[in-house]
Amino acid sequence: MTHSTTLCPFCAEEIKVAAIVCKHCGSSVGDAQRSKKVEPSANPDTRPRKQRVPTVRAFFRFLVVLLELLALGFALFYLQRIDASAQTTVALLLFCVFVFTAITGKGIPHFRHRGKALLFLTVTGFFSLQGATIYEEQRETRLAELRGTDPAAYLAELRDISEDRWFRELRVLDPETYATEAARRSVEATTERLAQCTSKKTSHAYAMIQGDVRKSLRAPSTADFPGRYGAGTRHIGNCVYQVVGNFDAQNGFGAMIRGTFTGTIEHFPESGSWRTLTLDVQ
Repeated sequence: MTHSTTLCPFCAEEIKVAAIVCKHCGSSVGDAQRSKKVEPSANPDTRPRKQRVPTVRAFFRFLVVLLELLALGFALFYLQRIDASAQTTVALLLFCVFVFTAITGKGIPHFRHRGKALLFLTVTGFFSLQGATIYEEQRETRLAELRGTDPAAYLAELRDISEDRWFRELRVLDPETYATEAARRSVEATTERLAQCTSKKTSHAYAMIQGDVRKSLRAPSTADFPGRYGAGTRHIGNCVYQVVGNFDAQNGFGAMIRGTFTGTIEHFPESGSWRTLTLDVQ
């Protein structure tokens, strides 16, 4: 029997595959040929490779990943007991690596599988947060001990951590140094403040005082100021500016008249605000 012939399902004689009626028994074999179904092979070795599920191998891989997770967690926990700061740094670096792998599918060959990278990312993220918390607690405990036993060392270490906190503690533990530091900071603040108050802000002072000039007029909306301030406008020191100018505005009868004003206005560089000190409108 060749590939172009088959057996009749009724008499078992050899017939052509395309035959409709058996030439031996006269039975209609066309319908039988079309309705014939291929039974799935009972032999698992003949199944497609993708359909076979290697249960033992999958379970073994799961155990390997589980052991790797446990080993990583134990290593980070052990490092945490030795040096919480170092453990936090290592865990944070690994966390970044696994985030990159989970997003791109690239990275360390052994962890390129996104699912595996996600598991290790979770472990390292947990230890990063825990390590940072423990390190903070250990540092505060050490600082509390130093505060009672060695105030000078406590202040020195605290200054590297937080300048503002150090300054507050300095007031309690070393009043003399606190007074000196407070005076130094005050001088620096004043110097920095005055450095920002220069003659370049004279035009700004002229523009800022116009609001208070308008408030003193009967028809503020009609006031019109020249683009240039008058003679005598200058910085008189300590962030105070003397401003001289004129304006045109309607009086109570609706007639436009020209007026003049003289005043002083102070600038606050810290907040960028201005405050009118004196104002004489005529």
